[in-house]
Amino acid sequence: MDFAEAVRRRRMVRAYRPDPVEPAALERILDAATRGPSAGFSQGQTCVVVTDADDRRRIAELCDEPAYVARGFDPWISQAPVHVVVCTSRTAYERRYAEPDKAGSDPPAAWDVPFWWVDAGAALMLLLLAATNEGLAAGFQSIDGAAVGAFLGIPPEHAPLGLVTIGHPAPDRPSGSLRRGRRPAVETVHHGRW
Repeated sequence: MDFAEAVRRRRMVRAYRPDPVEPAALERILDAATRGPSAGFSQGQTCVVVTDADDRRRIAELCDEPAYVARGFDPWISQAPVHVVVCTSRTAYERRYAEPDKAGSDPPAAWDVPFWWVDAGAALMLLLLAATNEGLAAGFQSIDGAAVGAFLGIPPEHAPLGLVTIGHPAPDRPSGSLRRGRRPAVETVHHGRW
């Protein structure tokens, strides 16, 4: 699939078939996530991949899936055959910018923008696009980073950004948000000046 098609097809999916994800496809998806930019080539992003059904159910509980289901929706976190918790480490950036070749650069503490989060967002988008490219579906869920981090043994230096679910798509109910449609480019893109 070409890039433009992957971008057009990518959407957040919240229903999956039980079929497992081919390990080679998952490795390609994870490899793509490591190809994003990182300030100073700090490479502070990591992924925790969870495929065990019991662990996925526990993560779904920690993400309050029961309350989601109680609101009339189908379970989706527990049903996704793959969970990827995307993490970022500010410490990795601090260590990198303390190295000799970064002498004279502003340290991360002086940055107006916390680039470890920006770079984690780039890794997240690469995961989503790579899943689409593989003919799979993906969704994103914010998480209780402390609870999920403790459950998965994520060191405190690595802050979870959220959870990406990956699998083969099943029919699902489109989000009511989609009725709004995408904003036109004239509202979102400004050339030269605002």
